[in-house]
Amino acid sequence: MKTPSQSVRWPHFRRGLMGVALVVLIAGCNQQAAEQATSDEPLPRAVSERQEGFKALGAAFKIINDQLKTDSPDMAAIVPAAAQMNELAGQIPTWFPAGTGPDDGVKTDALATVWSDPEGFSAAQTRLAEATTRLQALATAGDAAGLREHVKMVGASCGGCHDNFRVKQ
Repeated sequence: MKTPSQSVRWPHFRRGLMGVALVVLIAGCNQQAAEQATSDEPLPRAVSERQEGFKALGAAFKIINDQLKTDSPDMAAIVPAAAQMNELAGQIPTWFPAGTGPDDGVKTDALATVWSDPEGFSAAQTRLAEATTRLQALATAGDAAGLREHVKMVGASCGGCHDNFRVKQ
C-alpha cells in the first residue's frame, strides 16, 4: 500500500517525465526540420531567417514606441525590448550571406546594393547598432524622457537602411 506522500509524488514525477519526453521529441523534430531545410533549400532559409529577424526587430521597436506614447511607460516591457533590439541589430550583417540577393534570383525585398555597396551597408548597420546600444542604456537607466528623444534616432537609423537597401514599400 502506498503512503500518502508516495501517491502525491508519483503523478508529479510522471508529469515531469512526460514533459521531458515531449521536449526531447520536439527538439528532435526541430533538428530534423532544420537539417532538411539546410540540405534542400539553404537560400530560402537564409532569407526566411532574415525576414524573421527583421520582424522581431520591428515588434520590439513597436513595444517601445507604444509604451513611450503613454504617460507612464512600463520599463518592465521596454527594457527587454530594447535589449532584444540591440542584440538583433548586431546580427544584421549575418542575415545577408552571399547568394541571397535579387541578382541571385532570390525573391527578397533587399536591394542589390546590400551586396554591391558592402561598406555603405556596413556603415548603416553600424549606425543602427550604435543607436540600439544607446537605447538599451537609456532603458536600463529608466530614462523615459531620454528614450522618447532617442527613439527618433533609432527610427532614422532604420529608415536609412530602408531608403538605401530595401525595396520601397
